[in-house]
Amino acid sequence: MGKLVKAILIFFSSLVVLIVAAAIIIPLVVDLNDYKAEMEAAVQKQTGRTMKIEGDLDLSVFPWLGVSTGKIVLSNAAGFTENSFAVIGEADIKVKLRPLFSKKIELRTVVLKGLELHLEKNRLGISNWSDMSAKKESVDQLTEKQVKEQVDTSQAQAPEKKSDTAGTAIGLADIKIGGLVIENSQVSWNDQQSGQHIVIKDFNLSSGAVVFNKPIAIKIAFLLENTAPAITEQLSLSTSLVIDETLQKIQLNNFQLDSVTKGESIPGGVIDTQLESEIILDLQEQTLALKKLQLVTNLMHLTGELNASKIKTDLQYTGALQIASFSPKKLMQQLAMSVPETADKQVLQKLAISFDLQGTIDSVALENLIITLDDTQINGYTRVQQFNQPAIAFQLAIDDIDVDRYSAPKQETKSGKTPPTVAKAPVAEATLLPMDTLRTLNIDGDLKIAKLKVAQLKMAGVNVNIQAKQGLVKSKHSISQLYQGRYQGQISINAKSKKPAISLNEKISSVQLEPLLNDLMPDSKAKLKGLANITTHLNTTGNTMTAIKSGLRGRLSFAIEKGAVRGFNLQEIIDIGRLAVKGKKMQQSYSNEQTLFSIIKGSAIVKRGVINNPDFLAESSTIEVKGGGTANLVNEALDYKVVAKIKKGGKDIANRPVAINVKGTFSKPTYNVDLTSIESMMTEEEKQKVDKLVNKHEKEIDKALGEGSGKAV
Repeated sequence: MGKLVKAILIFFSSLVVLIVAAAIIIPLVVDLNDYKAEMEAAVQKQTGRTMKIEGDLDLSVFPWLGVSTGKIVLSNAAGFTENSFAVIGEADIKVKLRPLFSKKIELRTVVLKGLELHLEKNRLGISNWSDMSAKKESVDQLTEKQVKEQVDTSQAQAPEKKSDTAGTAIGLADIKIGGLVIENSQVSWNDQQSGQHIVIKDFNLSSGAVVFNKPIAIKIAFLLENTAPAITEQLSLSTSLVIDETLQKIQLNNFQLDSVTKGESIPGGVIDTQLESEIILDLQEQTLALKKLQLVTNLMHLTGELNASKIKTDLQYTGALQIASFSPKKLMQQLAMSVPETADKQVLQKLAISFDLQGTIDSVALENLIITLDDTQINGYTRVQQFNQPAIAFQLAIDDIDVDRYSAPKQETKSGKTPPTVAKAPVAEATLLPMDTLRTLNIDGDLKIAKLKVAQLKMAGVNVNIQAKQGLVKSKHSISQLYQGRYQGQISINAKSKKPAISLNEKISSVQLEPLLNDLMPDSKAKLKGLANITTHLNTTGNTMTAIKSGLRGRLSFAIEKGAVRGFNLQEIIDIGRLAVKGKKMQQSYSNEQTLFSIIKGSAIVKRGVINNPDFLAESSTIEVKGGGTANLVNEALDYKVVAKIKKGGKDIANRPVAINVKGTFSKPTYNVDLTSIESMMTEEEKQKVDKLVNKHEKEIDKALGEGSGKAV
């Protein structure tokens, strides 16, 4: 790009030299048009290109010294597509003669019309200005020795005199320009290597008088066309520029940029953008300020201000930004993004953000952060240090959020029936944890949620603290209001090794199970109710669900007070067995299919994904159930045997325990009476009575006790 600037400066400096030379050297009686050939030859010698002066040259001397030109064409380098490198349709540059004697420069409005600049790069990566820059560099590249010799010679030949450079030099403050006008100009860029072709066309610029420390009205408009991708962008800019004579202080008042971008690759086909601000740049103090900042697009409106210091040495910035309420769903549609399907179609309709901004070149902090998402408000801060290895800190508070509204809708078949299972080739089980990401995490954050609904569960007073560093992730969490109880726990993940090591320590206190289970599984009525207290201390390794389940180890304990188990009535099962001993059958089933307990409790050892519970106890005022068994988390199989005994009753009832087997799976448990336990309680006479009864009512027994029970009896 530096070479390109040099090439352009060569062209325009040559033009200026010609104009000044023509104005001063050539007498008024001489027609400049008679010297076109000499001028063209001089340019060819300087640049290696041919210049064709097609229009007339008009010279003026008093009161304005200058020249007006017609069309001037500078040829392109050989081997490039365009015939010309640069074209000027018209130019008018004049300087007031009288101020020159006072070492001041006063230019009239500089006019440049029909400028065309064709920039190209061929397939070999060679630009069409490299030949000119090479010639310039060959002239400029004097050796250090040559420069020193020339300086020494000049100093030796120069007569001694007092330095009065300061008094004779023309400073920037002594230069005034009546204005600048560029009309109907264009610049094209054709990169044959990448296939990129960009054209800036219909470029127009106008300015007021250019005077230091005074407002300069500026207007710019142009059309940008790009071929890959096919995009057009119409831009217009207006501002009032104030700049000092040191060129260190620049102020853009009433800065306004309007843009309309169109193209097939543009989401929605078109984007309208307006940017407004008051911009103050002080290069000496290294400060930049953007006041009254406004950025408006089709669907978003940003306002605020930004201030930066040490912009050249050690960047620091502060500010305050506000994004007015907009629809995230509509914005995603506008940007051709995939809009997630949500259970509630009314979500993602409103999002507003405001925050105070602080940062450096390697850090950023959003303080006093306020986010409004639909009906939810989030407050807090988030900070990031070291962008190459981010250290993230946050503290956020959420007032009320229903996560289920944003979850994917439930998939249901049209017939309401479960579709037939199609056999699929076995595939590798998906990993659950992104190990590489976990090892690089550096997070220290707190999240508080006043009210939360997730997975149909309602809770309040949710607190989560997460810390992650050097592959060790720890999360402490608590819920102060969870179905009339509370919860607290801690999860840690050690991702330093190949397989993650996971530990869980959880405690549930005084939680009402029935409403919790009803909310968790709304399509089925809860089979268990009561006041639950559960404690777990578990560990596992692995990164798939199967590995985590099969590697689970530790211990747990549970107690459910004032509970009930729905789906079977233990008293009824015992009564069936009792009547069977007497050779009788139930005349009428119990209407209430549940078993009430004052306490259900036990403890378990977990090993290789199998929960071994040896001390199960369920007790009510009339029934006592003791037993134990296993629950396999890997295949979800149940294998329990409990012994039920009626604590109060007649001589044929009390102290006669009945064994019950619990089999099946977690989702479909089965309960069956162990008939051998009944047989052991029977006398020989009672057995004979039962034989006759069973043969007669085998189907009824199957129905009451389970398929095959009649034959087993």
